[in-house]
Amino acid sequence: MKAALEALIAKIDSEIDSTTPVDRLQQAATLLRQLARNQDDVESLIPQLSAALQEDTSSSTAARRHAGAFYTPTALVNHCLDQSLDPWLDQHDPDLIPDVLDPCCGTGRFLLAAGQRLVDRMTADTLCSQQEAWSKIGPHLHGFDRDPLPIAWLQGRLNTLAGDDPCASKSIRQTDALADGALPQITADVILGNPPFGTPLRHTTDAEKIRKRAATVLQQPLGPYADMAAVFLLLSASALRANGRMSLVQPISVLAARDTGAIRDQVLQITSLQSTWASATSVFDAQVHTCVLSLSRTPTKPALVERFGGLPPQRLTPIAPPTIDMTWSSLATTALGIPDMPPWRTCGTLGDFAFATADFRDQYYGLKGAVAEADKDEQTHQGPPLVTTGLIDPAQCAWGHRPCRIHGQTWKRPIVKLDQLDRNMQNWAQARLVPKVLLPTQTRVLEPVLDQTGRWLPSVPIISLTAPDHLLGRIGAMLLCPLISLLAVHRRLGTARTPDAIKLSASDVLMLPCPSDECAWDAAAELFVQAHQDGTPHKALSHCANTMMQAYNIPENTATTFLDWWKQRLPKSIQPTDCTVISTSF
Repeated sequence: MKAALEALIAKIDSEIDSTTPVDRLQQAATLLRQLARNQDDVESLIPQLSAALQEDTSSSTAARRHAGAFYTPTALVNHCLDQSLDPWLDQHDPDLIPDVLDPCCGTGRFLLAAGQRLVDRMTADTLCSQQEAWSKIGPHLHGFDRDPLPIAWLQGRLNTLAGDDPCASKSIRQTDALADGALPQITADVILGNPPFGTPLRHTTDAEKIRKRAATVLQQPLGPYADMAAVFLLLSASALRANGRMSLVQPISVLAARDTGAIRDQVLQITSLQSTWASATSVFDAQVHTCVLSLSRTPTKPALVERFGGLPPQRLTPIAPPTIDMTWSSLATTALGIPDMPPWRTCGTLGDFAFATADFRDQYYGLKGAVAEADKDEQTHQGPPLVTTGLIDPAQCAWGHRPCRIHGQTWKRPIVKLDQLDRNMQNWAQARLVPKVLLPTQTRVLEPVLDQTGRWLPSVPIISLTAPDHLLGRIGAMLLCPLISLLAVHRRLGTARTPDAIKLSASDVLMLPCPSDECAWDAAAELFVQAHQDGTPHKALSHCANTMMQAYNIPENTATTFLDWWKQRLPKSIQPTDCTVISTSF
């Protein structure tokens, strides 16, 4: 690819007499319209070419990331058409030509595929030629993009397909989809595409600028971590005509991120979900897991949402659509190998009797200078052990048994010298040095550990849970339950660093539902405490998980599915040797 790019740049340089980046881009765009006539292989070079002509030395991956140009696989493009264009055609008169819009079209993979379907349909019905059909279909294909090079290439392709008819590409415009006169003012019957992803945390994108502009367009503030792809989801839903259909690729985090919650709710007020697609593996060059949301603007709302997974897309079990104030994670869980939630009996929430606190970077950096390595036999007199997420497994703390990283340094037995903390940090430490349950985040299942004597100091991002001492075992047993981990995934899928990890806030933890069978819950609590006392807690953990399933009234014949799922996600060092359902009476 590097050689092909260099050859293309050399060709452009030989025909362009300007050294100004803007002029070079415009002249290169003119050349690309000509190259689009018979050189399809140029398309994949356009993001890198754009970066090179703007005197950007980015790698090909960095250039694509900056442009948001991660090309959609053909199989996924076709799936989007199956879920948007085809249903629209089935419900309308064959003579009608839909207006199809891609708000961030790039080189037009979606539009060209949609156009080809419409052309094939027209030629089969009217016996006109492909070129004649493209001349009629082309003006109904609407595309926006800020980069002049992909726009020029797409215009050239459409004109060529229509027999050099310049009108075929008249609806392809170099413009920002958020500019005045674009979304949501321009409407369409079918909207589809793969808008750019990004949050303000990704400095290689224009996400922050787009997010602020979008807040003005939407007339509402956006959370600081709202992905800009979700902005295009809402704007597209607003631009969809009556009885219209849309399919947009989205990062999977949009399904559950807090800062996109208001966007999800608005989308549901405008449209209804028809189907979703997700994959357990990334199908793009970018290291991001994606989904496809297909929606309609029809008066009739479906009772179930169809679910698809993998490539080629496979039909999965449908699910009831989400409602306002719900996350949409369950739309993608099955595709990622995560079971659906079973019916269960609950009573109240953890917040009814417990408190939860998550510390932040102020506490993390506030410990700087006060962390030291403990002597093997005198650590209790030197200061409390400092416990990190990496030292915690279910019912086990590996402090002193494996190293950890704190403030960029590796420690074997880290302690905190309390007299070296400032007054605020000393108050913080005293508040944490109480009996508690510690819960790390960014784990594949919830991994609670009991600090019965209150001797550990938690490091960010561990959540500390407190309650009357006799109830701490209940908290730990409940958090250990496979169903609670499963519920956490269903509520917050895709919001952690990896798609299959769990990231809960302190408030999320307090909203977790308690079981209805208190006798079984108390028995599980005893097993959770016992697991800390055993040299090999595997069996006690297995029994605790089994017993908690009974506390939530899960039948024995279905419990095994969830126990097996939970076992496979446990840390290898702690996996129980037996997760067979144990029948116990209380």
